[in-house]
Amino acid sequence: MKNVFLFISLIIILSSCEFRKPSLENVKRTKMEIVDPERHYYPILRGSELNIAYKFYNRGAEPLIIYEVQASCGCIQVDFPSGSIGQDDFGFITLDYDSAKNIGYVEFFITIVANTEKDIFTTIKFDLNVVTSPHYTQDYEEIYMQRRKEKLAGEVDGDLTQQGYYVDFDKTIR
Repeated sequence: MKNVFLFISLIIILSSCEFRKPSLENVKRTKMEIVDPERHYYPILRGSELNIAYKFYNRGAEPLIIYEVQASCGCIQVDFPSGSIGQDDFGFITLDYDSAKNIGYVEFFITIVANTEKDIFTTIKFDLNVVTSPHYTQDYEEIYMQRRKEKLAGEVDGDLTQQGYYVDFDKTIR
């Protein structure tokens, strides 16, 4: 009896998950126009943030519904309208990029899943250079010592630059 109850519960749970998924097959399609979908930004200092807004229009006869917006990096926070966009109306997709973990040339792709005519996936992109501060750049020795301190912190007593071996005069036979 328990097995039958568990089996029926499992079927109900799995079927309810299928009902919640948005089905793009029966949705009426529309056209979406994005203003400047490919952008190139000036260099920014590492650790600073960049706020980007993409303006888009609904150029079709049906309401535009954006189901999901996915960024190609976890360093980008995405915000998009949750409701539908009417005919000839507009909306914004805002991106907050944190450059703390990047350095050099970076390029990011953002995928928009919506009820558009040709393809449900629309891609926008931006790129830029992330540079370090021109006033101070660590050399390799400073980076090595910083990583060594982080790795050995709390495990060793004394100054990390004075570590080496020592001779115990009490136990050493001469």
